[in-house]
Amino acid sequence: MNCDKIKKLLNPYIDQVLDAESMQTIEEHLKSCPTCQDEYLKLKEMVASFKLLPQVDAPQDLTQSIMAKILKEEIKVQTSWIDHLKKQISHPRLSFRLVGATATAVLVVFFAFTFFFNSPDTSPICSAEVKFSLRLNDNQPHTVAIAGDFNNWNPQANILEDPERDGVWTGTLKLEPGRYEYMFVMDGEKWFPDPNALRYVKDGFGNKNAILEINNCNTT
Repeated sequence: MNCDKIKKLLNPYIDQVLDAESMQTIEEHLKSCPTCQDEYLKLKEMVASFKLLPQVDAPQDLTQSIMAKILKEEIKVQTSWIDHLKKQISHPRLSFRLVGATATAVLVVFFAFTFFFNSPDTSPICSAEVKFSLRLNDNQPHTVAIAGDFNNWNPQANILEDPERDGVWTGTLKLEPGRYEYMFVMDGEKWFPDPNALRYVKDGFGNKNAILEINNCNTT
């Protein structure tokens, strides 16, 4: 594994989220490469510094201050909320400005549902099946993998296959919509971008990564 890929894997290496084989590969490389070892020590020192930052507690009157500001402003309630609140309090006329004890109670309920219980949609995000393909022009035995943002640049996570033994290596991944950078890895050492990609971006280490953009969940 070259220095460019080692540097990209230093972060997950420090977090110890790589597989055992990748961890061992990085450790052996660091022992023999002063440049990567220096990069690793700097990154490790930076992570340790972040952990030493003091925790800042929110002011004790934060909640009261927020509620006080809300009570002073005009609350624009959606029609469905108006109808619901009318049924709950049986009030013949409910304006957008509520006053008195009843107004306070209604606003507290509205604030709670709007800001505390209106959590993001936790339903599963759709995913697209993306087929990766690489043609090699020799008949030598190889191992081919794909590494990128979607697997923490782990060259062991997604291995491609050549079932027909015709030099065409393929693999399918299920990915959520988004933008990903990736490269192919041959024989665990040679890293290179997808020659069939439509776009590329410099990786900051003198090489370039292929770009994959998924805008919907249709099969790619």
